[in-house]
Amino acid sequence: MTKELNIGIVGLGTVGSGVIKSIEKNRSYFKNNYNVEFNILGISANSKNKERSFNVSNYKWFDNPLDIISENNIDTVIELIGGEDGLAYDLAINSLKNDKNFITANKALISKHGEELSILTEKHKNFFGFEASVAGGIPIIKTLKESLILNEIRKIYAILNGTSNYILSNMGKLNISFDVALKDAQDKGYAESDPTLDINGEDSAHKLSILNSIIFSEIPSFKSIHIRGIENIDLIDHHYSSEFGYNIRLIALSQITDNGVYKEVTPMLVDKDSSLGRVDEANNIIKIIGQESGDVVLEGQGAGEGPTSSSVISDLIDCATGSKLYLFSKSHSELSNSTDKISSEERAYYLRFFLKDQKGSMSNLTKLLSDSNISLDKIIQKDENNNNNKDNFKPVIMITYPVKKDEIDSLIDILSSSDIVSSVPLHMPILVKG
Repeated sequence: MTKELNIGIVGLGTVGSGVIKSIEKNRSYFKNNYNVEFNILGISANSKNKERSFNVSNYKWFDNPLDIISENNIDTVIELIGGEDGLAYDLAINSLKNDKNFITANKALISKHGEELSILTEKHKNFFGFEASVAGGIPIIKTLKESLILNEIRKIYAILNGTSNYILSNMGKLNISFDVALKDAQDKGYAESDPTLDINGEDSAHKLSILNSIIFSEIPSFKSIHIRGIENIDLIDHHYSSEFGYNIRLIALSQITDNGVYKEVTPMLVDKDSSLGRVDEANNIIKIIGQESGDVVLEGQGAGEGPTSSSVISDLIDCATGSKLYLFSKSHSELSNSTDKISSEERAYYLRFFLKDQKGSMSNLTKLLSDSNISLDKIIQKDENNNNNKDNFKPVIMITYPVKKDEIDSLIDILSSSDIVSSVPLHMPILVKG
């Protein structure tokens, strides 16, 4: 017997349009291979008259998206508008309370309201799909929930934001500035007109909090993640990182330590030949390290119409075939709730300063390093100006021996308020195994 899902879709941008086109194109495939049929009974977006890649008149239009929930024949709501609150939140909560299945690509919504969504999903026994919320076309949610032994996972390293990866990889490959790389990403549709959440690390942190909730059986926590973005990375940093054998990437990581789970999103130096170092353009990668099973690496496109709409379709198939698991790895009552940031283990850092070119500056810097308990492995000082054309400041590049994060952060604070450097110093951890 064919299982039917009657669907309402809110949000008809790139992904929403892609979902509709995929359903239209693959009806016979879904029926022949999965014995399921998807009926789109309602659609809604900001504007009905906007030109789209499918025929809007083929479907019932809802001026008020929330009215889709009260449509008795609709059993599954797909939300593709984004945002952690507002309409997206109202759609999620009311759909679940009205016994509708719910599918979303909205990582911010899940990261912020994961606890409430988990409670409601269990109470009303809804299907809640969010495969498209993390890493686009990489089936990471399904893999974690169904294919891996979660309690043996010790570490996860990932590149989760295609916009940042596109910018960083092209700065290095094409020898272009941050602003030029960003503009190129916007022109090609990889970055929004306001790319703040992508480049400041928050988008990756939302996604990491979702992965953490599954792997470590916890309520999603944005507050427990150390976050730094890529805004202050200069072309000079790519030049010197390359000299040392590294590429710069925005890395999301979580790892079990003696003090708990350390979580971080930050630009890092990764070996050029490593799995993370080789990922370029807008691609994503997730590397999972287990105690006994070894490493699992998933790589693919992290965004775009095809990959993300494919993940939404995957959730629809699971919903139709009756595949239903807890929202995260366990029931809500079994999830831990920790918002504390813990300290990282010691590691080496890349440091870059624009040091005042006057007698005594280097000795003052050396004393500050010593006072901060920081020892140097490598140092480069070249006679070239910084980007602000201040002739009396010269770049100094250093690689430290392993040091505590608190110690390096303290040094940066002290240097930032001193008069021996011209701008805020840059520091990035070095990922030993990527």
